[in-house]
Amino acid sequence: MKMLEVTDRALDWMKEELEPNAGQGVNIYVRYGGETQLKQGFSPALTVERIPSDSKVYEFEGLQIFIKESDLWYFEDTELIIDSDEDEIIFNSK
Repeated sequence: MKMLEVTDRALDWMKEELEPNAGQGVNIYVRYGGETQLKQGFSPALTVERIPSDSKVYEFEGLQIFIKESDLWYFEDTELIIDSDEDEIIFNSK
């Protein structure tokens, strides 16, 4: 992944809605289907879990956001932007 950008609105949403505990992070993972398809047939999604050692980890205002090594293929050559419209997360790319 070239770059990950997370807006302040998205950070606030993740902290309030996902409520990660100590030792956990927000995992950006790849799922089949979905609305925002950066690569045909697949889309990004979020979940909260412990951070595996083989993950690419980003930190934003104390919130750790990570992508497992097995999902990095999906984000190759992508500048991912995560935003929120207050009700849900929005994924965009450059």
